[in-house]
Amino acid sequence: MYPTVGIANLSKYRRKFLEGAQASISGRSNGLRDVQEYLGSTNISMSLSAAEKLHNGMGFKAKRKNKTNFVSAANKKLRLAWAHKHRQLTVSDWRKWVFSGKTRVNMGGSDSESFYWSDVPGTNRPHQVRPQVQGSGDRVMFWGCISGDGPGYSTAIIDGTIDSNKYIMEILKTSLMQTLEYQNGFFVDKILDWPPQNSDLNPIEHFRGDLKRHLDAYPNRPATK
Repeated sequence: MYPTVGIANLSKYRRKFLEGAQASISGRSNGLRDVQEYLGSTNISMSLSAAEKLHNGMGFKAKRKNKTNFVSAANKKLRLAWAHKHRQLTVSDWRKWVFSGKTRVNMGGSDSESFYWSDVPGTNRPHQVRPQVQGSGDRVMFWGCISGDGPGYSTAIIDGTIDSNKYIMEILKTSLMQTLEYQNGFFVDKILDWPPQNSDLNPIEHFRGDLKRHLDAYPNRPATK
């Protein structure tokens, strides 16, 4: 059993740890030990197991955190300023831009975790495992672009490792210019400024994410030959 906690203390506890919880500098949220220390500061002595029972009694359950890209406080301000700067652009204005980028596609499927349902622990049935190639497996690097008229048709597939010089000389100065000619002569002398850590602001990031999901939907793995 754990000691009786007054309504006032519960209200403070809820505000501090559950409703308005803030991440610490290390990126960790407040856990049971933090709760235990807070209650101790209010002259309430409680074990970790009792703190867990208190959580459960209040209807709170542990949840896995969703992963998201880290954005520093300084870059958050830059991103907001960028959004304010371009908020007057119309749909027609945005259709004038070509968005380009590169991405890696694994031949063996996504790097993310896979899950399955099972009521028998300790088994390795075919639907419970994901085969993988020794080492890292085969992968290819794609470069592509999209515009208001659709995807570009000069997608580049480059062998080997891509460094900055190869990216500029073999992709941007060839594939991009071919695509611009197809897109009624758009020029590259005007480049849209982007804030730091801008992946979710660039529409091609979502486009290629959709591409990978479609590739993962195929029943058979792609072959190199």
